[in-house]
Amino acid sequence: MWDEVLARFEKQAPASVMARLALERAMPAAWVDEVFEANRQRQYPRELLFSTVVELMSLVSLGLRPSLHAAARQMDNLPVSV
Repeated sequence: MWDEVLARFEKQAPASVMARLALERAMPAAWVDEVFEANRQRQYPRELLFSTVVELMSLVSLGLRPSLHAAARQMDNLPVSV
C-alpha cells in the first residue's frame, strides 16, 4: 500500500511523504497498540486497532487523503466496515 502512496505523492508533496515515512519509522503499529493498551481506561479494541486509527488520521493530517472517510475507503485491509 505504501509503495502506491509514495509513487503518487512523491512529486506532488515530498514533505508530506517524508513526514509520513518518519512517523511510520518512529511509531511502529505494535508500539502504538502497546501504548494504547497500557494507558486505556474505558476504551477497548475489538476489530479496529488504535494503530489503524493513527494510520488513517496521519494520512489525512499529512494531506495524503482529503478526509477520514476517503482514507478508510482506500485502505485495503480495514478490518471494519466504513
